[in-house]
Amino acid sequence: MAAPRPRANTPHEAKRRRLAGAALVVLTVVLLLLNFDASLTDSAAHAAHPKTPDQTYQPTYPDRGGSFGVIYAANGPFVARAFRSAVALGTGFNATLFSDVEGAKACANLRRLHRRKFADKLAGLRCAVANASTTFGFRASKLWAFTATPYDKSIYVDADAFPCASFEWLHAELSPALERYDILATHSSMRRGYAHALHWLNAGVIAFNSHHRTRHVFLDWLRTYEAQTAPMTDQRLFNEAALRSDARVMALPPEFNCKSNYKSVRYEWLKAASPYFYRHFRKDAACCSVPSVGICAIDHECRFPAMNV
Repeated sequence: MAAPRPRANTPHEAKRRRLAGAALVVLTVVLLLLNFDASLTDSAAHAAHPKTPDQTYQPTYPDRGGSFGVIYAANGPFVARAFRSAVALGTGFNATLFSDVEGAKACANLRRLHRRKFADKLAGLRCAVANASTTFGFRASKLWAFTATPYDKSIYVDADAFPCASFEWLHAELSPALERYDILATHSSMRRGYAHALHWLNAGVIAFNSHHRTRHVFLDWLRTYEAQTAPMTDQRLFNEAALRSDARVMALPPEFNCKSNYKSVRYEWLKAASPYFYRHFRKDAACCSVPSVGICAIDHECRFPAMNV
């Protein structure tokens, strides 16, 4: 008996298959786009959403004052970037840029070059030599800067982070908070080796006071970093030092460390998979506005605007 012949597809069934295939392609493209650019799922109205009472109350704890300033640490070409970041703080700021000997000279040269255009802004900028080991590059200067800050209350800002808020605003917001907490930093999306219940703080923007608890954290951080036999991320060592301490640590809201060039943890894979694309294309994002956050106070790794303010 002959085997039954397969039933031929009717035109209606063929059309259904084509439509199903097209729908699958469209769904795949949409999912890829959503994974690539978080702005497609961000609500443009989020930033304009009415503030709730808990977001508008005035602090009830006193600000006892004390000096407040911004510190940077940079070597080589990042000195110029840190200089531009400092200028963006506006008038009346206090800032210290820590670097190696050559970097401190470059910082001083930039001050002289721009003294006429930014005379009212550069009065508060200091160029300082970090008396630190050069074994691990600028990070040794970075960690040393935390122990050498000349201010009672400080905020460390990476050289590739752009301040969208003025120095006056940062001072008014952070100074009262540093009366109650010793160290403030935003959450990090990377938590390798940590329990999920423990947040990992980002070491690119850190506000801190001069309490002995705080100083102990940074001395511990510097000591463990310099004791390495092979380079390790300073962020992990910072978190371990903070967890070992009795310092009062608090997480900053995300607008203090926005990342407009990659808006969520979904970009971490891109950073690892294609460093060239990440550095040369994603950094082309303009600073200071992230739909999921709103207006940033500090934008990390964005494209700095021209230094004409």
